[in-house]
Amino acid sequence: MDQGVAAVLAALVAVAGVALGLFGARWQARSMQEQANAAIEAVRAQGRDQNAQWRRIGRRDVWVEYLGAVDEFRTSAEVVAGYLADEDLPEAESALEESRFRSVGAADAYRKIELEGPEQIVSKGYALQGSIVSTIFELEQALTAARSMRTLQEAAEREQREVPSDQDRPIAAILSSLSELHAMGSHDPGRTEYGQQLGLRITTLGLLSASDAGALLFTYSQQLALSEVLERFPHGRWLRFHEVRADFVQAARSHLDGSP
Repeated sequence: MDQGVAAVLAALVAVAGVALGLFGARWQARSMQEQANAAIEAVRAQGRDQNAQWRRIGRRDVWVEYLGAVDEFRTSAEVVAGYLADEDLPEAESALEESRFRSVGAADAYRKIELEGPEQIVSKGYALQGSIVSTIFELEQALTAARSMRTLQEAAEREQREVPSDQDRPIAAILSSLSELHAMGSHDPGRTEYGQQLGLRITTLGLLSASDAGALLFTYSQQLALSEVLERFPHGRWLRFHEVRADFVQAARSHLDGSP
């Protein structure tokens, strides 16, 4: 072979070798980069999983704290209701102050949920807070109603002593009408109008202020008839409160199980 041709061939082989070496080095570098990227993504994914787990644990603790505050309120509200049922109004008033204090504790615990999220739990907690506010309002109205009823009963006793004829005892008639209102079913279409007319009679006679008469009628209209209480056993008229609490617990469980 001519020496010049051999030199050219040798040069071509050398160039090809360099090219192959560069290609191999580039392929190796790309493979190493892909491996590095995969490793980085794996670390990031692990970090996201760990952060999600950390958030779940933190949120769980916040939710448990909130449910504890809610249950403390619920227990205190039952104490108020018990005293009202026993017509022990001074004790009911004292216990109501405790319920108000517990409701503030629940509200403070709920603010942590607003910060922690997620939105679904915030929404469920908001509904539960609404039930707490409604319960406080109903207990306040019930206490005012009990005082108002005591006022009417005392007036009826005086009326009975002073008026010989049953036909001339308007206060006794009002008490009878209140019993009729309580006996009506909550879905009775005439219940609202009947209560309004009764309230007008009470205020016209000057027996109670408009606000006290309103609390009395509100409480009587909210109280369940015996048949309805039995239908809603075991929680009775507290059924809605328990339903909203159960909704909150279910949403919290779903989130802890991994639902978004």
